[in-house]
Order: sequence, then C-alpha cells, then structure tokens
Amino acid sequence: MSCFSSLRASLAPLLLLALAGCDQTTTATFNVGMEASLSTEDFSVPEALREETASGPRVRELACDGVPCPSTAEAPVVCTAGICDPEPLTISAQVGDVVDLDELAGDLDDVVGEIDSLEILEVNYQVSRNTLTIPVEDVEILWGPAGAASVDASGVQRLGVVPAIAAGSTGEGAVQLDDAGSAGFTSYYETTAHRFKFFVRTGIDLMPAGAFPEGELDVAVTMRVRITGSLL
Repeated sequence: MSCFSSLRASLAPLLLLALAGCDQTTTATFNVGMEASLSTEDFSVPEALREETASGPRVRELACDGVPCPSTAEAPVVCTAGICDPEPLTISAQVGDVVDLDELAGDLDDVVGEIDSLEILEVNYQVSRNTLTIPVEDVEILWGPAGAASVDASGVQRLGVVPAIAAGSTGEGAVQLDDAGSAGFTSYYETTAHRFKFFVRTGIDLMPAGAFPEGELDVAVTMRVRITGSLL
C-alpha cells in the first residue's frame, strides 16, 4: 500500500573540486536531495472505527465478539481479545524519477575526463512539517536499479534509516547508514550503471483508543557523495 504523495527528487549539485597531487586525478562532492510527503488522506481506515472525543478523533474500541470488524483490503482490521484492532500497515513508494548521477556531475565535464569511483560521505534528514496525530516507525531509505518497479524488486537495497518520528515532531539529524547497502551503491555505480531509483518504506500501527490518523508529514533527505576521476 502506498500512502506517500508529492514524492520528488530535488537534485542540487554542490561541486567542490580538489586536485590529488601529480597523478592527474581529482575529487568532487555534490548533493543528491530527495523530498517525500506522507498524507493520512490516503489511509483507508474504516470510518466506522473513528470516534470523536474532546481531545480529538480516536480509534473506536469496537467490540467484535461474534460480529465482523469493519475492514478493507488495504487496511485490514482483526478481532483481538474481543476488540477490533487495525493490523500494522507497511507503506512504501518510489521517490521521484530515475536519478542519473552523471547528469548531476555534468558541471565537471570540462574538468573530469572519466569518473572512476564514488563514495557516499553522509546522509542527513530534516522533518520540516509534521501535523500527524500518529507516530511513524523508522523510515527506510532504499536504492535500486533504474528498472526497479518497487521496494520488492531485485537489486533494491536499504541505504539507511531515518529514526522513528513522533506525532507532531520536527527536527533534523543523520540517517543511520546501512553498511552493506552503502557499499552496494558504490559497487553498482563503479561496475554496472550510474542511474538509480530511490524508495522509502515505513509503517504505522493504530491502536484501539489511540489517535485516529490525521495530518501530513514532509521529510527531506540529502545524500552527499564524492567522486574521483581523471583530469582532462
């Protein structure tokens, strides 16, 4: 189920050149930016589970002994200990279009003859807006080949994780990089292709008597990479 909307890649090269001695090589760094928005308008939680209270809408504690729970294919609800309980939801989506790192490094064409290697230096995130009434679990940032259709496609790997985001909270910090996924990204660039897709995946778990999902979340992720190549 995909509940992310307004997903796009914001590609902002930040080029910093450095000569590497007399061996006629050079390095450069630039940023690859991604922005994603999550809106609960896309959640198909049955309205029969919504209950208005003085402190805001809540998930109704609906008894289900011998009575089917209101449920949908995208947001199943099961009977647990006599109460209708929404099952945890996994949410995933592609971020933007295919990213061509050679195009991002295009300003180097007059300086660098051939790019030999690429290294991810750091990945940071910023939650700039959060009106969600529910917490969001860890947000996985994933990369895959340009032909990957979803997070489940062959070759898709986890790049890193944005820590769980509390309801209504904002802030920024470092994405916890996945060593294997980061190394795989570098290896894929150096041996296979320079075009990638990026994805996000997270989850929510609604609780009976807990907050009913409302609001939106905007999060930006910036990946700083360094390339090494030969001078023209």
